Amino acid sequence: MGLRVSLHEGDKVLWDLPLEEKDWEDGQKETLRRELGDLDKDLDTLCGICDFYSNKKRLQMVSHILGECGNEASFTDLLRVAVNPKYVNDLVNKASTNHLVVKDGHGYRVSPKGLGSFLLLSLATRKLLQELDSTNNRNKSFEED
Repeated sequence: MGLRVSLHEGDKVLWDLPLEEKDWEDGQKETLRRELGDLDKDLDTLCGICDFYSNKKRLQMVSHILGECGNEASFTDLLRVAVNPKYVNDLVNKASTNHLVVKDGHGYRVSPKGLGSFLLLSLATRKLLQELDSTNNRNKSFEED
């Protein structure tokens, strides 16, 4: 069995799909087809999230908020990464549309929606690419033997 994408809430599996079609169980292809059919109604939201995280400075600032600031950053904390105040303003303006980063009395923090989408679009994708690259390299080394 190969890699799979899975989303859980406690012990409950909300979504689970192997990345290789040959590993799919009965009904998973139909479930995927149904999910893809429903995708159109959320395209604007998904594109907004992808647009937000497509900017290197925004990714760096969100990473800084989570990794260095315990998910509670001041404007000054963000300036350490952004260097320019306009980048911090860009983060706040873009994030306010889709509620990925929120500003409150304690400063800036990443919302649960922001954290989930950040993990999926950055760390999980990075891990997936590393694993696929590692698998491909292992397969190539077997071919050379």
